[in-house]
Amino acid sequence: MSFLERMKAAAAEAAKPVDPWRLRLERVRGTMGFDGLERISTQTLMDILEVPQRQRTAGTYRHLAKVMSELGWAAVRVRDFTRGGYKEQVRGYVRAARAVQ
Repeated sequence: MSFLERMKAAAAEAAKPVDPWRLRLERVRGTMGFDGLERISTQTLMDILEVPQRQRTAGTYRHLAKVMSELGWAAVRVRDFTRGGYKEQVRGYVRAARAVQ
């Protein structure tokens, strides 16, 4: 690849619009589990993104799943306690814990 082609490719990459959710989600940290995995629930992420309940549609969750997978998170479903204290299925994301620097 020539220098000119690399410059054009870099300019095209820089011209792509940045997803506003991605900037917030890059800084998100989940809770550390005993097994060394970092977890966070989908509802917590929606609260961080300040998405109103009425706008939490299937399309919104698909958009969240796309951004989270780009950031290295994997979608999971687990049986856990909800915010109300009831034990039921909770959806969220998990990834290997990052090394603390």
